[in-house]
Amino acid sequence: MAVDLTRCASCGQPLTNGYYVLIDRPDRFCPQCIATRPRCDTCGAPLGNRFWNLHDGRRQCDACHAVAIYDPAQAQQLFQQTASMLAEGMGLRLNVGVAFRLVDAPTMAQLRDPQLPGLNTLGLYQRRNHIRVIYLLYGLPLLVFRITAAHEYAHAWQTEQCPLLHDEFLREGHAEWVAYRHLLQLGSQKAAARMLDENHPYYHPLRHMLELEAQLGVAGVNAYLKRIEQ
Repeated sequence: MAVDLTRCASCGQPLTNGYYVLIDRPDRFCPQCIATRPRCDTCGAPLGNRFWNLHDGRRQCDACHAVAIYDPAQAQQLFQQTASMLAEGMGLRLNVGVAFRLVDAPTMAQLRDPQLPGLNTLGLYQRRNHIRVIYLLYGLPLLVFRITAAHEYAHAWQTEQCPLLHDEFLREGHAEWVAYRHLLQLGSQKAAARMLDENHPYYHPLRHMLELEAQLGVAGVNAYLKRIEQ
């Protein structure tokens, strides 16, 4: 569907007083909608006259809703595909394995670290005794789902293969590196390139891992993490 670049994507009025754009979207938004309209809880775009109210209180724009993952069976299948691609393509195999759950925002808030009250958590890996679970927020757009699943799978691998790795810079850098390479596996070069933007929250840890990869290769990066002691 072609985007009308002469009108605001939220209110539909002609763009006569300038406009704003958001990363990854061709739509244009008028200054009034940017300033006053509520935002999509997924992408941050000003909501139009038509949007979706999710049962946990989140609001979602049409664009995100069209590619969002809501069905637990579909989510399970996508997660298994991600896990298989990372195991085969990057050598990130789990000996014990990990369960997968699709949850809503209140459940995710209960699961996450209570010391991080403002964190918008999309995914979470937890290990409690012998129970290992990856939780993902329901309603994530497909590509965001894939990135988040890969990131949390990397944390599951870290816990199993290098349990003495407590350096958060390396832990998060490795997880983002896995997510970055998973995008390349999926053929999403543009999305992968956006992870290298300096405004990305994990820009520096990810860059560090890419520098290690250039020196050691993919298998060498994983082996490097295994060698690090507490």
